[in-house]
Amino acid sequence: MAVMTTIFKRLNIPLSTKKTVGPTTCLEYLGIVLDSGRMEARLPADKVQRICDGIRELLGKSVCTKRQLLQLLGHLNFASRIILPGRPFVSYLINLSTTVKALHDFVYLTKECRTDLRFWLTFLQQWNGVNMFYNIHLITSHELDLYTDASATISFGGYFRGKWFSSPWPSDIPEVKETSLSIAYKELYPIVVAAILWGSLWAKQQIVFWCDNEATVAIVNKGRSKYLYIMELMRKLTWCACIHNFNFRSKHVPGNCNSISDSLSRLQIRRFRNLAPQADLKPHQCPLYSEVIWS
Repeated sequence: MAVMTTIFKRLNIPLSTKKTVGPTTCLEYLGIVLDSGRMEARLPADKVQRICDGIRELLGKSVCTKRQLLQLLGHLNFASRIILPGRPFVSYLINLSTTVKALHDFVYLTKECRTDLRFWLTFLQQWNGVNMFYNIHLITSHELDLYTDASATISFGGYFRGKWFSSPWPSDIPEVKETSLSIAYKELYPIVVAAILWGSLWAKQQIVFWCDNEATVAIVNKGRSKYLYIMELMRKLTWCACIHNFNFRSKHVPGNCNSISDSLSRLQIRRFRNLAPQADLKPHQCPLYSEVIWS
């Protein structure tokens, strides 16, 4: 550093004192504080406040200009460098911004856009601005000893390192007429329940959820669905990932790889005990349906 500074000085190349930092474990780079000592990245408090103010401004309107929308999108994209699971929750806003050409043209803030804005605002108000560095390697459900499954009509269940839950379907869960969507919704449901119960134990992990339903896998990997009732689950899963600092994706596996959770999803407790003799004696109590969806 001393040699480089001397050379720059002799060549009359100006250096910004504020941006000239010697060997250190903590520095600010492109507006993000990177701390290798604590293994975390942080957003400055003033940037978080600026984003919250911009969201509140748009939520107070029914329409806004394309320029205003793009300005907020710039801030949210910046925040997504730290909040990786939140990236899918700008797609409605991006699509909306492409509906008009001129920056002064007005766009109508749809219900979906406003829901995503409220998601960001709620999270940013409760977040401390810190995100721990994720582990480099992806960890599968098998490596994490995490399994979830659902039966179409009986119940759903999940297992994680001896902890488990198994419950009949709530009476207030929505009825989905289309069979493929109903199964996708129900396969996603126990994944969200597992994240609510055990997400605090997955900090810094990049998890690959195993699932035997291809539609659910596609929804989880994309982070979005055009069906609002599925988005209620995806928003909750994303919320858990943001709060507990883990990232996720999904992979399709055959149903026979999910035998432990398959037994729980069918309320076959004796079979479950044979498959997982080391499991806890008592299950976790499942959260209410109203606590599983994002509302």
